Amino acid sequence: MRIITSLLAPAENSAQRENMACLLTGLFKGEIDPAEVFTADYQQFTDGHALDYQGFVQHLNHVRAQIREIAFSVEEISCQNHLLADRHIVTVTYPEGHQAVLEVYMFAALREGKIWRIHEVTRALSGNASDRALAHATQ
Repeated sequence: MRIITSLLAPAENSAQRENMACLLTGLFKGEIDPAEVFTADYQQFTDGHALDYQGFVQHLNHVRAQIREIAFSVEEISCQNHLLADRHIVTVTYPEGHQAVLEVYMFAALREGKIWRIHEVTRALSGNASDRALAHATQ
């Protein structure tokens, strides 16, 4: 029991969750330059699909072109030394009004104040398989 209790972080981290939601929203709305957040040798693995930095930028652009609105809600977050982990909910609204909701489990490795690798798994809470594919699509 002592080992587990030593891992516990303060339960109240609403400011961290809000900051992370703002970061994700800013990236996907084009308000934050990915170079400010990710290393040049960034790697992302989402549902078994790999992207490098350029692929991730293509992913951001593709998502922006496919949707009308995107919203993030960070449900849980922990950041310790060189690891950032969160569980967030993404709600996307397509141009015709259809919405999809995805849950994302993300583990990010940090280096020199930036993210250099992400492993994440997604699942559709509402929508269909193509909505889940949006989580890693580049075209």
